[in-house]
Amino acid sequence: MLILELAESYENDVNLKLLKNVIPSLGVLYNDKRQYSTTESDVTTPLELFNDEEVQDLVPRSLRQACMPHQVFIVHPYIKWGPKKKQDTSPDLQLEEAVSLIKTLHDWKIVGTKKISLLSLDKLSLFNKGQLETVENLVSKNQLITSVFINIKSLKINQHLFLENLLGVPVFDRYSIVMNIFKRHAVTKEAKLQVSLAEIPFIRSRIRGINELEGTNFIKNTGIGSGETIISKRLTALSFYEQQIKKSIEKLRKNRELLRKKRRNMEFPVVAVVGYTNAGKTSLIKCLTEEEKMSPEDKLFATLDVTVHAGILPCSLKVLYVDTIGFISDLPTNLLEPFIATLEDAIQADLIIHVQDISHPDHVMQKSHVLKTLESFNLRGGLIQNIISVGNKCDKVPTNSSVDNDLVLTSCTKQTGLKELEEKIEKGVINALQLQKIRIRADLAGLALDRVWWMEECGHRLMVSPSNLGLC
Repeated sequence: MLILELAESYENDVNLKLLKNVIPSLGVLYNDKRQYSTTESDVTTPLELFNDEEVQDLVPRSLRQACMPHQVFIVHPYIKWGPKKKQDTSPDLQLEEAVSLIKTLHDWKIVGTKKISLLSLDKLSLFNKGQLETVENLVSKNQLITSVFINIKSLKINQHLFLENLLGVPVFDRYSIVMNIFKRHAVTKEAKLQVSLAEIPFIRSRIRGINELEGTNFIKNTGIGSGETIISKRLTALSFYEQQIKKSIEKLRKNRELLRKKRRNMEFPVVAVVGYTNAGKTSLIKCLTEEEKMSPEDKLFATLDVTVHAGILPCSLKVLYVDTIGFISDLPTNLLEPFIATLEDAIQADLIIHVQDISHPDHVMQKSHVLKTLESFNLRGGLIQNIISVGNKCDKVPTNSSVDNDLVLTSCTKQTGLKELEEKIEKGVINALQLQKIRIRADLAGLALDRVWWMEECGHRLMVSPSNLGLC
């Protein structure tokens, strides 16, 4: 676990030594209480969910080891009616996204899915008696199920403990699944620190509620030293560790601010590329910059770090495209907060491109979620009103489909719509920075040195190109 690895660098601190004792205790929440069961499964797995290779890889709970990836049964609870019912999507589309989240964990398997309608998500048991019996029977009879994914934002601690005790297998929510994805995709030091910071609220809630779980080694009101309980001592250690992470992130944030100042001093316009996860942001930037080293991946949250890539507009003006972490709906605020810092470059950009996957059946909800999130950032005046909306993956959309008129339709695989997009970006940058595009006639024939000087010293300020100078 990342927290344990980072804690080793502070080996001499007594608080972090105590923190290491927290981690094994949390393992209780993820142990399969039936992994030693000898009960045979009397349920046939629906083979249509898998290809032949996946079926061969499935193992019953009785043979599963703790280090093995999970075979997940997905339960999607949804509000059937009332003010809390989601209006801009459907249960089927939400379930489809849950399936995509699990598939992003490439070695995890999906054993089955089920939708359950509810009036509220606040009950201790989450489900009513009949629904609980249905889920419990599905899990107990199918030994291929090694965990259950409840597709809601975040389970309350009492709900989590209740369901795990009832079902006897690990129970995940969107928070914990996304955390698993983040851990796998975090590459840089900053991304790993942010993942660790996002994980702390989860660990803190489990420390406070762990003594409610049957079979733990936590003991209420057991004194240590000056009368502190085990729980309070470990919470203190966790808070200390949280402060260490925040200090490290702050140092990296200051370094990032220095880089932004250097870019501003060079007077390069900054174009932030944002969008729902897996909308094709990285692919689009690669097309615009022709940067061969970029390697877009067809999976959720492939990008956790902010990266900057140079491109040239038709008027020969150099711009910097900022690739950002993708958005996703139904995540707890405390999971997103550590990553808000990575969006500072987008917040301070001169222009924003909103990439939308218009081939996705739930793209209307995705668009709405991204715009609502951007509005919550309190962007400076005019930035959100002048967003360029890109309808990506248009080659996957039937020709008779209706799309918004304000979209610039692009396809990175077919290389279509890129010229129109570049022209729109150029116009947006000129308006945002209040630049002027002018045409100058100059007789510089034979004066190669003067021509180079014109382009290097004046070109980026005057927005001139060789054709505008009459040199081509």
